[in-house]
Amino acid sequence: MSVLRVEAVEVRFGGVTALGGVDLQADAGRVTGLIGPNGAGKTTLFNVITGLQTPTAGRVYLDEQDVTHKKPHQRARLRVARTFQRLEVFGSLTTRENIMVAAEACQSWSNDNENPKVVTEEIIDRVGLRDVAESPVDALSTGLARLVELGRSMATRPRLLLLDEPGSGLDNNETDGLARILVELAGEGMAVLLVEHDMELVMRVCSEIFVLDFGRLIARGNPTEIQADEAVHAAYLGTEDDAKDTALEQVEEAVL
Repeated sequence: MSVLRVEAVEVRFGGVTALGGVDLQADAGRVTGLIGPNGAGKTTLFNVITGLQTPTAGRVYLDEQDVTHKKPHQRARLRVARTFQRLEVFGSLTTRENIMVAAEACQSWSNDNENPKVVTEEIIDRVGLRDVAESPVDALSTGLARLVELGRSMATRPRLLLLDEPGSGLDNNETDGLARILVELAGEGMAVLLVEHDMELVMRVCSEIFVLDFGRLIARGNPTEIQADEAVHAAYLGTEDDAKDTALEQVEEAVL
């Protein structure tokens, strides 16, 4: 079942088209990937989905409800949560306090009877942050701070979770832990939409992948289909220089 459905979304800034007629969906119980080169429009699409950017045209549906003109806080109360490419954490607060803020906010407007303290401790263990639970987040590494941001988003108990480059700054062990968490969340019925440049992670956890280039959808399919798509090779990975060839090799290795 589609938790998120985006139909023919366009975003124009003056004469610049950031998104041109993009269709996308994210289903319950699956991790869906959204990839493309820098400037392809991935974060702009996230902003449209979460209400930070009003589309020039097109519609956004959550559980078949048209939310195109709903405010961000209204979408959050429909169980949408996200992380950001640029870290958005309360640096002076501890790991525990960051997660508790979200758990308490969720309790204030939801019908859940969950104890925010219990939710917080559960997430701290699940994300692997027990050793830094009392540490101010601005004293943590980038990788650990990203896990705090993930934990905080999980504390709102979302049905749709949008993650903007959550693997950035993570070491191999942390990336493995992130992959495990994403698969578990999908297995529990959550719809996860993942923007990520770590191709090995994308190919490992995603059931379906959408590829943007210059604001337009150029491919959609499972990891094997995306790896074999010539348009993806040419537009996203490229074929003309050694650096792009290396990127292609990484994708091929990820699906073998």
